[in-house]
Amino acid sequence: MRLHRFRFHLGRPDPPDEIETGFQKRGPWITRFEVGGRSYGGPHSFDDDPRIRWFFEAFPDVQTVLDLGSLEGGQSFQLAKRPGLRVLGVEGRPFNVDRARYVQTLLGVANVRFVQADLERTPLASFGRFDAVFNSGLLYHLPRPWELLDQLPMVAPRVFLWTHYAREDGVTETIDGFPGHWFQESGHADPLSGLSPRSFWITLESLMARLKRNGFDQITLFEDNQTHPHGPCVSLAAWMAGAKP
Repeated sequence: MRLHRFRFHLGRPDPPDEIETGFQKRGPWITRFEVGGRSYGGPHSFDDDPRIRWFFEAFPDVQTVLDLGSLEGGQSFQLAKRPGLRVLGVEGRPFNVDRARYVQTLLGVANVRFVQADLERTPLASFGRFDAVFNSGLLYHLPRPWELLDQLPMVAPRVFLWTHYAREDGVTETIDGFPGHWFQESGHADPLSGLSPRSFWITLESLMARLKRNGFDQITLFEDNQTHPHGPCVSLAAWMAGAKP
């Protein structure tokens, strides 16, 4: 199914120089946004992100989405372009939430809400139930990623996942039955880093086995990228029994 085209409507848009000042005051940014035909923010745009397309190919009928690790809101706003969809973006860094909310006021997006929470400590169930989870760029930043995987059935019967993983020949140890290796994170000041000093990358085989153990027994693999400069990564969609349309 094709993604519907959708324009964000601005009520009374701020002059470009005021918008630029607002972005500079909150920077440096990761995400690039287009407001009123001009680009602001960082170097990375999510406008043509294939993960958004794959999400809707897998889950064309969803109405509520939990976006885990929403950063500055780039992918949340792309998801919100689907008419009738409501998105809750959860982000661990307050300054990223502030940036996302600032862009939200500029774009006039009403069907997204952003909250700040440490997902290493906050139960997913505290956010409620959703049609699907969008989990892009978060799992490999966690020191115990299986704990997040084990909570997914409590919040949604569908999950889209993009994550780096450990190669089989790169495994250095096994923790709680998960083979993988440690990765040194860059610290709290880095908006793309995990909140803990280091994270544990698990193997793709163990990741998929855990999804199936948790009831996500139908899995579609969209991409297994072995040449990503930061390490192998996978894009997949998973359904619990009876959840696939």
